[in-house]
Amino acid sequence: MKQDAYIVSIKPKDRRDQARDTVLTLLMWGVYIYLWIPLITLGAWLAGFERFYEVMIDYGGFEVVMGLLDWYALMIITIAACIVSWAGINYRRFHGKERRYSAPGTQTHEISEFFGISETEVSRIQSSRRLVIDLDELGGISQVTHGGYSGAEKQTDP
Repeated sequence: MKQDAYIVSIKPKDRRDQARDTVLTLLMWGVYIYLWIPLITLGAWLAGFERFYEVMIDYGGFEVVMGLLDWYALMIITIAACIVSWAGINYRRFHGKERRYSAPGTQTHEISEFFGISETEVSRIQSSRRLVIDLDELGGISQVTHGGYSGAEKQTDP
């Protein structure tokens, strides 16, 4: 069995999809940061910066913030409705349908060929509850210690 058989190849996205996702992500981060501005300003005021007082008291920013709370609530309700709707759609689409299939089993001789160890050692590793596998520089198995501990703490399988 070739080692290349274990590598997953994923087709890269289309450039237009990638660009759309990037623009959408930047836009959403901008909206997210915009929503945090009142709290950031409050924190700055508490830290001693006078801009908060100027904006909130002198220029009537408090009334603006109170007016924005309605929009914030509307956005939260809209987002919640979208998420619940999407969950309902997926529930109806996939409820009762098993889409996950188990992978085909790998035979002991295939594992032993791939790692370059004997079939009896593979069987012993598979039945072991604890073990330590040391790898060499190339990623091959150099040593297997059954029991999971080395030195004085070494334990054996039950």
